[in-house]
Amino acid sequence: MKQKRTRFSALLILFLVLFLSASLVLPTYTAMAEDGLTAGTPARVAGTDGDGVRLRESPSATAQSLQIVDENELVTIKGSPVKDAKGNSFYKVDYNGKAGYVMTQYLVFAGKANKGVKSLPVGQPAKITNTDGDGVNMRQQPSAGTAVLALLTEGAVITVLGGPFTDKQSNSFYRVDYKGQTGYVSIAFVASAPKNTVTSGGGGYMKVTNTDGDPVRFRTGPARSFDPNGFVYEGQVVKLLGGAVKDDGGNKWYRVDRAGDIGYVDASFLAKSEGPTASSPAPAKPAPAPAAAAPAPAPKKVPALAPPPTNGPLGQRIVTYARQFLGWRYIYAGKSPSAGGFDCSGFVYWVLTQNGLRAGSTAADDLSVGKPVPADALEPGDILIWANTYMPGPSHVGIYIGGGRFIHAETEATGVTIDSLSEDYYASRFYAARRPGV
Repeated sequence: MKQKRTRFSALLILFLVLFLSASLVLPTYTAMAEDGLTAGTPARVAGTDGDGVRLRESPSATAQSLQIVDENELVTIKGSPVKDAKGNSFYKVDYNGKAGYVMTQYLVFAGKANKGVKSLPVGQPAKITNTDGDGVNMRQQPSAGTAVLALLTEGAVITVLGGPFTDKQSNSFYRVDYKGQTGYVSIAFVASAPKNTVTSGGGGYMKVTNTDGDPVRFRTGPARSFDPNGFVYEGQVVKLLGGAVKDDGGNKWYRVDRAGDIGYVDASFLAKSEGPTASSPAPAKPAPAPAAAAPAPAPKKVPALAPPPTNGPLGQRIVTYARQFLGWRYIYAGKSPSAGGFDCSGFVYWVLTQNGLRAGSTAADDLSVGKPVPADALEPGDILIWANTYMPGPSHVGIYIGGGRFIHAETEATGVTIDSLSEDYYASRFYAARRPGV
């Protein structure tokens, strides 16, 4: 009898253990079924109001934070949800090769693109199509069952921000921007548009500003994670094609045309502008540029040159020496009298080095000569630099001679000549001034 009671007690205990285990496991399994997240599935960070979510070392709200995972970033689920002592639920995830734990409330099923679905590049303009004139809903999340943010009409122009994301019903969506609002649109109704298409927030011109003289990266997409494609510079004017688009960190970006190149610039460095030449519909003079044709042959005999003066202020000595080259020809890559002429940077290089001063070999290099000088405090001998002439950025240089005028090697048509800083062409492109020898 005692043996039977012992066996019965053991069976009862086993039953209770199995029952309790089932009670503990079933709610977790149900949660997994509802949110669609299981080990190996991709998930997207959402619902953080742009703040991102902490990737923690262990499944606890007090555990050490490894890093912030930005809104809309993708992670891979590595296991079942786990609760901490306070009832907070966490998934173990992999983010760019780093393992950690993220609160389940900030993760949504991201799915994978259906086979054969080709994604449009992030930052590229697109248009709404194939709606038979009815338009398509822009939704709050990449799922057909979520709230509708707006009805996008046939032909509406949008900006692609990510995707495609696929929900549990195999519906694929692009994350898009439309008039400053972010949402999701079924890929069945989205087609690419030309790169120079003007999207919401576009039109007109923007001027680069607030850079403290530093170059600003020109990026291939609307976030700092995108590769740079050169720079834009203080005072440079670009054509506005779209924006401002917010990245996952809440930073704003404008899509612009930089002399034919399409890219993105941080909105904090751009301000509205009336255009490339606000005071004149066309440049007063042709842009100083390298010669399009082969340079003219050098003269058989180089004119006799006076040596640099040795008396008087340095700036005035620079001007006196430079003036003797008035009328010399513009020759691309010319940087000494033996070439028979100069280009703009070659002219400044020769004059400065003959006066025992350091000089750059390009307009951009001259930005490091001497020290900066405000435009309202120029003195004879100061180096003047212009931007956005024949190319974006610092691209032309000359020497200030006083009275609001400067000497420079301008073009093949004019050679070394003297012009006024107040001329529309040069006034609108003036970039910086440097004082050599200090």
